[in-house]
Amino acid sequence: MKPGCLSVWEPGTWVLALTLAVAVAGCGGGKNAEPQASPQEKIAQLEASGALPKLERLPILEGMDANRDGVRDDIETHIHRKYTDPAQRRAAMRTARAYQQMLLVDKNDAVALERVSDGSWQAVGCEQLAFPGPEGAKQSWKMAQEIMAMTTNTKERLKAFLAYNKARSGSVSSMPKVDRCD
Repeated sequence: MKPGCLSVWEPGTWVLALTLAVAVAGCGGGKNAEPQASPQEKIAQLEASGALPKLERLPILEGMDANRDGVRDDIETHIHRKYTDPAQRRAAMRTARAYQQMLLVDKNDAVALERVSDGSWQAVGCEQLAFPGPEGAKQSWKMAQEIMAMTTNTKERLKAFLAYNKARSGSVSSMPKVDRCD
Protein backbone atom coordinates (compact mmCIF):
# COMPACT_ATOMS: atom_id res chain seq x y z
CA MET A 1 0.00 0.00 0.00
CA LYS A 2 1.21 3.53 -0.77
CA PRO A 3 2.25 5.74 2.13
CA GLY A 4 -0.53 8.17 3.23
CA CYS A 5 -3.36 5.98 1.88
CA LEU A 6 -5.82 4.30 4.19
CA SER A 7 -7.06 0.82 3.72
CA VAL A 8 -10.69 0.04 4.49
CA TRP A 9 -9.38 -2.61 6.82
CA GLU A 10 -7.05 -0.40 8.84
CA PRO A 11 -8.16 0.01 12.45
CA GLY A 12 -10.32 3.10 13.03
CA THR A 13 -11.15 3.70 9.35
CA TRP A 14 -14.53 2.00 9.43
CA VAL A 15 -15.38 3.86 12.65
CA LEU A 16 -14.70 7.16 10.90
CA ALA A 17 -16.80 6.11 7.89
CA LEU A 18 -19.67 4.99 10.13
CA THR A 19 -19.53 8.22 12.12
CA LEU A 20 -19.69 10.29 8.92
CA ALA A 21 -22.61 8.25 7.58
CA VAL A 22 -24.57 8.73 10.83
CA ALA A 23 -23.80 12.46 10.83
CA VAL A 24 -24.96 12.85 7.21
CA ALA A 25 -28.16 10.91 7.89
CA GLY A 26 -28.79 13.05 11.00
CA CYS A 27 -28.42 16.20 8.92
CA GLY A 28 -31.11 15.21 6.46
CA GLY A 29 -28.92 13.32 4.02
CA GLY A 30 -30.58 9.93 4.51
CA LYS A 31 -33.18 8.29 2.30
CA ASN A 32 -36.05 9.02 4.68
CA ALA A 33 -35.24 12.70 5.16
CA GLU A 34 -38.25 15.02 5.07
CA PRO A 35 -38.26 17.47 2.15
CA GLN A 36 -37.28 21.02 2.99
CA ALA A 37 -40.05 23.63 2.85
CA SER A 38 -39.74 26.23 0.10
CA PRO A 39 -39.43 29.91 1.12
CA GLN A 40 -43.09 30.40 0.09
CA GLU A 41 -44.14 27.47 2.27
CA LYS A 42 -42.14 28.81 5.22
CA ILE A 43 -43.78 32.23 4.82
CA ALA A 44 -47.22 30.61 4.65
CA GLN A 45 -46.45 28.65 7.84
CA LEU A 46 -45.32 31.82 9.65
CA GLU A 47 -48.41 33.70 8.45
CA ALA A 48 -50.69 30.85 9.57
CA SER A 49 -49.05 30.83 13.02
CA GLY A 50 -49.42 34.60 13.38
CA ALA A 51 -45.65 35.15 13.59
CA LEU A 52 -45.87 37.18 10.35
CA PRO A 53 -48.82 39.28 9.22
CA LYS A 54 -50.72 37.76 6.31
CA LEU A 55 -50.07 40.15 3.44
CA GLU A 56 -52.03 40.56 0.25
CA ARG A 57 -49.86 40.01 -2.82
CA LEU A 58 -52.10 40.99 -5.72
CA PRO A 59 -50.17 42.28 -8.76
CA ILE A 60 -51.66 45.78 -8.35
CA LEU A 61 -50.15 48.78 -6.62
CA GLU A 62 -53.11 49.89 -4.56
CA GLY A 63 -54.15 46.52 -3.16
CA MET A 64 -57.45 45.92 -1.39
CA ASP A 65 -58.86 48.84 0.60
CA ALA A 66 -62.54 48.03 1.22
CA ASN A 67 -63.24 51.04 3.47
CA ARG A 68 -61.28 53.41 1.22
CA ASP A 69 -59.31 54.96 4.07
CA GLY A 70 -56.06 54.96 2.09
CA VAL A 71 -54.54 51.98 3.92
CA ARG A 72 -54.50 48.47 2.49
CA ASP A 73 -56.81 46.16 4.44
CA ASP A 74 -54.06 43.68 5.34
CA ILE A 75 -51.86 46.43 6.78
CA GLU A 76 -54.81 47.98 8.62
CA THR A 77 -55.63 44.60 10.19
CA HIS A 78 -52.03 44.27 11.34
CA ILE A 79 -52.02 47.79 12.80
CA HIS A 80 -55.25 47.19 14.72
CA ARG A 81 -53.86 43.96 16.18
CA LYS A 82 -50.45 45.33 17.09
CA TYR A 83 -51.12 48.90 18.26
CA THR A 84 -53.73 48.98 21.00
CA ASP A 85 -52.83 52.48 22.21
CA PRO A 86 -55.13 54.86 20.26
CA ALA A 87 -52.39 57.46 19.62
CA GLN A 88 -49.95 54.84 18.37
CA ARG A 89 -52.64 53.29 16.20
CA ARG A 90 -53.45 56.68 14.63
CA ALA A 91 -49.74 57.30 14.00
CA ALA A 92 -49.30 53.85 12.41
CA MET A 93 -52.35 54.38 10.20
CA ARG A 94 -51.08 57.79 9.13
CA THR A 95 -47.67 56.30 8.33
CA ALA A 96 -49.26 53.49 6.32
CA ARG A 97 -51.37 56.01 4.41
CA ALA A 98 -48.26 58.08 3.63
CA TYR A 99 -46.37 55.06 2.28
CA GLN A 100 -49.38 54.01 0.20
CA GLN A 101 -49.58 57.49 -1.32
CA MET A 102 -45.92 57.28 -2.28
CA LEU A 103 -46.74 54.25 -4.42
CA LEU A 104 -49.75 55.78 -6.13
CA VAL A 105 -48.71 59.39 -6.76
CA ASP A 106 -48.01 60.54 -10.32
CA LYS A 107 -44.21 60.63 -10.35
CA ASN A 108 -44.25 63.36 -13.02
CA ASP A 109 -46.49 65.76 -11.06
CA ALA A 110 -44.25 68.00 -8.92
CA VAL A 111 -47.20 69.45 -6.96
CA ALA A 112 -48.58 65.99 -6.16
CA LEU A 113 -45.11 64.76 -5.15
CA GLU A 114 -44.73 67.72 -2.78
CA ARG A 115 -48.18 67.04 -1.26
CA VAL A 116 -47.26 63.39 -0.63
CA SER A 117 -43.95 64.45 0.89
CA ASP A 118 -45.74 66.88 3.20
CA GLY A 119 -48.07 64.06 4.24
CA SER A 120 -45.16 61.80 5.05
CA TRP A 121 -43.57 64.49 7.22
CA GLN A 122 -46.91 64.97 8.98
CA ALA A 123 -46.86 61.22 9.68
CA VAL A 124 -43.36 61.51 11.17
CA GLY A 125 -44.56 64.33 13.44
CA CYS A 126 -47.51 62.20 14.48
CA GLU A 127 -45.15 59.32 15.28
CA GLN A 128 -43.09 61.60 17.53
CA LEU A 129 -46.21 62.51 19.52
CA ALA A 130 -47.41 58.92 19.80
CA PHE A 131 -44.00 57.44 20.68
CA PRO A 132 -42.35 60.08 22.92
CA GLY A 133 -38.82 60.04 24.28
CA PRO A 134 -35.68 58.17 23.26
CA GLU A 135 -37.28 54.72 23.60
CA GLY A 136 -40.29 55.97 21.69
CA ALA A 137 -38.08 57.14 18.84
CA LYS A 138 -36.74 53.60 18.49
CA GLN A 139 -40.28 52.16 18.55
CA SER A 140 -41.43 54.74 16.01
CA TRP A 141 -38.54 53.94 13.68
CA LYS A 142 -39.21 50.22 13.96
CA MET A 143 -42.92 50.75 13.27
CA ALA A 144 -42.23 52.91 10.21
CA GLN A 145 -39.73 50.40 8.81
CA GLU A 146 -42.15 47.54 9.35
CA ILE A 147 -44.98 49.39 7.59
CA MET A 148 -42.69 50.37 4.72
CA ALA A 149 -41.68 46.72 4.25
CA MET A 150 -45.32 45.61 4.36
CA THR A 151 -46.34 48.32 1.88
CA THR A 152 -43.61 47.36 -0.60
CA ASN A 153 -44.24 43.60 -0.40
CA THR A 154 -44.40 42.96 -4.15
CA LYS A 155 -42.02 43.74 -7.00
CA GLU A 156 -44.48 46.26 -8.49
CA ARG A 157 -44.93 48.06 -5.18
CA LEU A 158 -41.22 48.18 -4.47
CA LYS A 159 -40.54 49.59 -7.94
CA ALA A 160 -43.20 52.29 -7.39
CA PHE A 161 -41.67 53.19 -4.01
CA LEU A 162 -38.19 53.46 -5.54
CA ALA A 163 -39.60 55.58 -8.39
CA TYR A 164 -41.14 57.94 -5.82
CA ASN A 165 -37.79 58.28 -4.04
CA LYS A 166 -36.05 58.88 -7.37
CA ALA A 167 -38.59 61.55 -8.28
CA ARG A 168 -38.05 63.26 -4.89
CA SER A 169 -34.25 62.97 -5.07
CA GLY A 170 -32.57 66.34 -4.63
CA SER A 171 -35.70 68.00 -3.22
CA VAL A 172 -35.80 69.81 0.09
CA SER A 173 -38.52 69.40 2.70
CA SER A 174 -38.98 70.78 6.16
CA MET A 175 -40.43 69.10 9.18
CA PRO A 176 -43.77 70.68 10.06
CA LYS A 177 -44.77 71.41 13.63
CA VAL A 178 -47.32 68.77 14.55
CA ASP A 179 -49.21 69.27 17.79
CA ARG A 180 -51.92 66.62 17.34
CA CYS A 181 -52.77 63.60 15.22
CA ASP A 182 -56.13 62.88 13.69
